[in-house]
Amino acid sequence: MTRSKSSSQTRSERFDRLRQELVSLASKTGFTVPGCLQTRFFECTRQNNCRCHDDSTKRHGPYHYWSRKVGGKLVATSLTEEQLVLVRESIENGRRLERLVKQLHEESLRAVTEICSSGRQPRRPRQ
Repeated sequence: MTRSKSSSQTRSERFDRLRQELVSLASKTGFTVPGCLQTRFFECTRQNNCRCHDDSTKRHGPYHYWSRKVGGKLVATSLTEEQLVLVRESIENGRRLERLVKQLHEESLRAVTEICSSGRQPRRPRQ
């Protein structure tokens, strides 16, 4: 019995720590956006006298794109170098928050499952 009580406290402590991390990260985080980035190089449509047709390392670019789902459809936006920096940081921020929320969900699921299977009264997390 002592083992499950200390195990429960450990879970509760982990949950509280994750929640505090989430609040701290959310307060420090700037923009968060979904999606991914892609950088491409292209051959132009001029068939004669262009370097891009002679050597694949000399194609035109880089061209940066931000892709994401909007209303169930894939949307791609071309970005400048300056916009690329902002969007890259925003995507990383969003992914960090998503990972932390996922950990919080997993810890909550473990705790609630344990409480329901043992039949004891739940200890509510501190607000």
